[in-house]
Amino acid sequence: TNMSPVKVFGHPMLTNVARVLLFLEEVGAEYELVPVDFVAGEHKRPQHPFAKMPGFQDGDLVLFESRAIAKYILRKYGGTAGLDLLGENSGIEELAMVDMWTEVEAQQYYPAISPVVFECIIIPFIIPGGGAAPNQTVVDESLERLRGVLGIYEARLEKSRYLAGDSISFADLNHIPFTFYFMTTPYAKVFDDYPKVKAWWEMLMGRGPRCRGSASICLRSL
Repeated sequence: TNMSPVKVFGHPMLTNVARVLLFLEEVGAEYELVPVDFVAGEHKRPQHPFAKMPGFQDGDLVLFESRAIAKYILRKYGGTAGLDLLGENSGIEELAMVDMWTEVEAQQYYPAISPVVFECIIIPFIIPGGGAAPNQTVVDESLERLRGVLGIYEARLEKSRYLAGDSISFADLNHIPFTFYFMTTPYAKVFDDYPKVKAWWEMLMGRGPRCRGSASICLRSL
């Protein structure tokens, strides 16, 4: 058995890299972070066939796409404290709910929230000299879309404690990297209009030292 730590290629500042690190921290796995200089174009390497980060290597296995990598990590190392984060041991209906809300994060939440994060945090970090001021039109359009998504989340979280049901799941945890960054922007107060969503987010942030440690990965370079 190859016991050398898995390798993650990328910069922890980037949210999809932070997603992979978050799940590695969640399961307590050893890993090696191999820094990639995004500005110099180093991300266009074999570990990143679509010139995106992160890349992931476990022995001979090379993976890309952060959500797929995160699922692999949970399946290999198991959940935390017996939690069935993927819903795979809870029956087909529970699994379907985890899968559905994981898709909602990828297809609805991420496209709504990410432009604000990119404009306010990522682009100023990547572009030498800080780049231009955030494009307010892009930010405003993103916030309008985000409010629509948060309204749907609010209705869901009035009926269940977490997105997929009454137990925390992979779907919830996938929201951490972008939301964590969003909460450092001037627009964090948008969440105040959605009390169930705000309470859900505070539950995710209050899960104990390991969760706080994984979230703080996002801020290593801020």
